Amino acid sequence: MNFLRGIVSWVASFESGRQFRKWTSVLLKTLGILVLIGAIVWGMIICVGTITASDYLGTGSRTLVIIGSILGLCINIFVGLVLLMLFWNRSKKVDSLGDETHFTLLPIAAILIRLFGEVGFLTLVGIGIQGLVGSIFGSGITGILDLLLGDQLMSGNLSFIIGVISLVVSVLSGVILLISTYFAAEQISVFVDMATNLKKIESSVSTEEIPSDSTEEATSDA
Repeated sequence: MNFLRGIVSWVASFESGRQFRKWTSVLLKTLGILVLIGAIVWGMIICVGTITASDYLGTGSRTLVIIGSILGLCINIFVGLVLLMLFWNRSKKVDSLGDETHFTLLPIAAILIRLFGEVGFLTLVGIGIQGLVGSIFGSGITGILDLLLGDQLMSGNLSFIIGVISLVVSVLSGVILLISTYFAAEQISVFVDMATNLKKIESSVSTEEIPSDSTEEATSDA
């Protein structure tokens, strides 16, 4: 019987949202670690691929490619670390939600929507910076394509201009995504706050009505 009561208590805990908060918090921390690992692995693949494809270049050109590849890897690692810290920060916010609202999923959804926008913004900015670095040093995916084809796809000046345009577009896209997700999350938060305050007012009114009813009954009896 104790085992069955434990199962019932565990299922009943879903109503308060504790289980959802716990699982979401663990999931966010796990995703943060996986994102960091993925960023490092992807950066190493691009770095090694670019350096390997530049074997036939002269010493000066190959040195630039190697420098650009290492910078690209460092950018990947930096973005991965920032994303890890972001995931862990949002995980703590989920843990700290508490039971101040009768909603279970909406506050968690607001945090996840914000996180999606933040991750997208940082990722797009990182891609834009890597594109600019690649256009300067001939590294990254563009550098690999150039080296494998045995010819430059574009002149140095044009490559740099495209790199700058890529950075601007990436940053603007990231900002638009960030603002959009923050706006959506804010609407959810406003709705939750309004509903929670309304619930508190209803509870306060019902509590005040009970003593007054009792007083009226006592007066009529007298």
